[in-house]
Amino acid sequence: MLLELKDIQKKFGGVTALRSGNLSVKAGEVHLLMGENGAGKSTMMKIVAGMYQPDGGEIRWNGHRVQFANPAQAAEAGIAMVHQESLLFPHLTVAENIYLGRTGGMVVHRRQMLDKARKLIEDQRFPLQADWPVSKLSPAGKQMVEICRAVSLGSSLLIFDEPTSSLSESETREVFRIVKNLRDRGMGVIYITHRLEELRTIGDHVTVLRDGATVHSSPLAELDTQGLIRHMVGREVNALYSRTPVPPGEPLLVIENLNRNPLLQNINLTVRAGEIVGMAGLVGAGRTELCRAIFGVDEPDSGVISVDGKPVKAKHPREAVQAGVALITEDRQKTGLATLLPIACNVTMANLDCISSYGALDLQREKAMTSEYQAKLRIKMNGPAQLAGRLSGGNQQKVVISKWLATGAKVFLFDEPTRGIDVGAKVEVFQVMDELARNGAAILMVSSELPEIQQVADRIVVMRQGKISGELPGGASQEDIMHLAVFETESGRLPGEDEGTVQ
Repeated sequence: MLLELKDIQKKFGGVTALRSGNLSVKAGEVHLLMGENGAGKSTMMKIVAGMYQPDGGEIRWNGHRVQFANPAQAAEAGIAMVHQESLLFPHLTVAENIYLGRTGGMVVHRRQMLDKARKLIEDQRFPLQADWPVSKLSPAGKQMVEICRAVSLGSSLLIFDEPTSSLSESETREVFRIVKNLRDRGMGVIYITHRLEELRTIGDHVTVLRDGATVHSSPLAELDTQGLIRHMVGREVNALYSRTPVPPGEPLLVIENLNRNPLLQNINLTVRAGEIVGMAGLVGAGRTELCRAIFGVDEPDSGVISVDGKPVKAKHPREAVQAGVALITEDRQKTGLATLLPIACNVTMANLDCISSYGALDLQREKAMTSEYQAKLRIKMNGPAQLAGRLSGGNQQKVVISKWLATGAKVFLFDEPTRGIDVGAKVEVFQVMDELARNGAAILMVSSELPEIQQVADRIVVMRQGKISGELPGGASQEDIMHLAVFETESGRLPGEDEGTVQ
């Protein structure tokens, strides 16, 4: 056995992150590590990689009991970790990042380092150049650099923490190729993911954590998807993303002939009260750019945006908020939350008027409002004073939603609302969206997860190269959605598209 963890325990202050973590990984195996946000997956892997020290339990590496005091010791033993957020130095080149800290003295032999890096990249068949600056690389490219560094260290075990959460479909396929290649060369791979559709593509064995403890471990072939979900959430989840549509009301969001060259071209779209409209399309199709234009982040060149029957010329997000628009961004940590501020500050920051009198904040009212949304959205937190950045991904997303609920918004733009959150949290986020729609809000949901689009949306709008290429009913097949996202007809228009706008 390459790696064995027995009853690993870890506390942070009074919070138990791991109470009984158990894991066994063989060489030449892709071992999937599953569980909801906050289950303890990343904590356990950071203990393996020497970033945290366990409070109890036993680690065995190649049959010997070990405890790594720091990441350097773990790396020397043959353990490397590819993090969800890149830890590379963006101002250095690919070669410099691969061999950082291992130049062998005061003098750096750059030509020798470049030659070694080129050979390494060539062996891995990566589309990289050794002298490229890392700052210019895509997220997938940065992961390739980290893999090269791990291989150059002679690692026997490589840990992937949510490697495809921010990657395109083609980049995801490249990561799968890399993982399979590493396994075929005899390396052990631990792969953390929330994307259930990835499992059968690459996994051999699966271990599930729940509430800080290992609750299941078996060959993946012995466990069906429903059984896996049951172990993760501790209950049956028969229909992950089902909802019963309500009759739509009056148009709340109307977009007419919106242009922002070259990203958006002649966009016409209506979203009614009580309606969830899903927006599909490939990466770069213009979906996020449309949300940014509606929210006043980027000013359109032409066109009209109306909210509840009134034209809105939002040149700043503040004006969009005043008109009743909310944007839940795809990157909650960078643009949705102030991670170093308490949860209470995050909940109320978009509408300070509701907790202030004569310019002074009413902290008791802020605390009461935070507790109200904690109960309403079932946010798992220690209290209003806890830093937002200390929450799990799903609970961070609920705080972002709470912030916009506090403004009384009528139109909600959800841009990749389930990115990087577990299956249980996804269900809860969709329940919140369903409740918003039933209370009369209009929702535009951008998602790259086609099963979510199929099962949640009342209507599906597809974008391609900055244009709306077609519209489909909720529940439309993935084939029909992808056809609109990818292909043109011989006439230059897509199926269902008349001259002018898509209805």
